[in-house]
Amino acid sequence: MKTILYPVNELRVGGAEQQLLELVRGLDKSRFHPIVAPLYRGGPLDAEFAAVPGVEVTHLDRRGKYDPSTLWRMALLLRRRRVDVVQPFLSPATFFGLLPALAVGTPTKIVTERCGVRRARGLGYRVYRTVEDRLSHFADAVVSNSEAGREMLLARGVPAERIRVIYNGVNEARLRPNAERSAAHRARLGVPADGHVVGILASLTPAKGHDTFLRAAAAVARGRRDARFAVIGDGPLRAELEALAVGLGLGDRIVFFGNQRAVADLLSVTDVLVSSSRDNEGCSNSILEAMALGVAVVATDVGGNRELVRDRLTGYLAPVGDHAAVAAAVESALATPSERAAIAARARQMIHSRFSLARMVQDYEELYLQAGETRLASATAAREASRA
Repeated sequence: MKTILYPVNELRVGGAEQQLLELVRGLDKSRFHPIVAPLYRGGPLDAEFAAVPGVEVTHLDRRGKYDPSTLWRMALLLRRRRVDVVQPFLSPATFFGLLPALAVGTPTKIVTERCGVRRARGLGYRVYRTVEDRLSHFADAVVSNSEAGREMLLARGVPAERIRVIYNGVNEARLRPNAERSAAHRARLGVPADGHVVGILASLTPAKGHDTFLRAAAAVARGRRDARFAVIGDGPLRAELEALAVGLGLGDRIVFFGNQRAVADLLSVTDVLVSSSRDNEGCSNSILEAMALGVAVVATDVGGNRELVRDRLTGYLAPVGDHAAVAAAVESALATPSERAAIAARARQMIHSRFSLARMVQDYEELYLQAGETRLASATAAREASRA
């Protein structure tokens, strides 16, 4: 049995964390023993991870961003548990996972690239990413969840032969709306009988471009008295975005729902989901989940979005930061229900055929086995060459 260690910053509500949760749930526990190692304790998803049979959660209890002792604790964990594969998720967990793994000689090291390098980069982030890029050259494999991510890795100097694209998978069992809760959400939004709901599902952070969504919503609202708007997710910009919504005159036509674990209950009452990201996107969970539920998607043309959204075929694309174009796409979707339904149906079929959770888990299991075999073969070849 292979022991897989997953360092992660914190088990918060986010796309990368949700994909990690689905991965460790789906792994064949007769062949793989997953250990999830958050740098920080007390994440909202701690209990969900701990409740998964066969999954071990070991907190590293980092005491702050200047606490270097996490490196020592990670090294001890890697050595004591005889970890076969280390696969960190996100910065700075990649740094705190790879450096000790190199020091103690963990057999297989895999880097997980979720959404590319952020364009808005603080000093701490720049330092970690610079070091992580160097460490990635010692990894056995680097996984991106989109072709756009693969191109970014190539631009950062990662050898093509080490890059593996594994798209996110959709857990359709998680996307079963509860009719009673959905009705309550619709009532809270105050949707007229023949009205429409336009939503966004993303963390309230600068990268997700909620200001673009809100300005587009205001433009749609001026022409459609029957439209209501749902903001699903939470984050540091909530107060600022709520104030902007008031300033734009959205008033009681918009609801900030905060984090929702049962996202299907809200998505099922949504006619159009907007992904207004202005930073690099990989394989967006919110787009995948909306498509799986037959909800039409309007997305900004950034990163991996165009791999999911083909304009007027599986969704609607708009330029990054262009709220007028986003509003026009939303209005077009609402004004042509038959076209919207056809686009949503094609997208839903694409999700069923290409983005299953079983496919994602299988791809990772194959990677864990192949990476180990490749490393062993390389070591054997090197020994034979030295004897020649």
